[in-house]
Amino acid sequence: MLNHFDRDGNGQVDFNEFLKTLRGQLSDARKKVIRGAFDKLDVTKDGKVKLEDIAKIYDVSRHPEIISGKKSAEEVFVEFMAQWDTQSRDGTVTFEEFCDYYSDVSASIEDDDYFVAMIKSAWKL
Repeated sequence: MLNHFDRDGNGQVDFNEFLKTLRGQLSDARKKVIRGAFDKLDVTKDGKVKLEDIAKIYDVSRHPEIISGKKSAEEVFVEFMAQWDTQSRDGTVTFEEFCDYYSDVSASIEDDDYFVAMIKSAWKL
């Protein structure tokens, strides 16, 4: 059972892994908005996005920890950028990396409409 829930293979099951396994695959609406955000970033249409391109578009101002004053915009942005470029640290993000990230985020958001609105707001779609 541990192997089923332990998606990253570290011998532990964190809450997001647990939720992601229970919730299953992304809905079509979620996949579509994730693809739309990635396509907006992929200006060269080569299936890869440079991290600096993400930095130009992503708006951290609505992040809960900025709103509450717990973190600065720069702190949140640095943490956010560390989430990308996970498969090979090459300064680019593939659609698979982008989708993996949002699949994890999706696991903790029950409502499709809210998820879609969040992505559209974050990426100015």
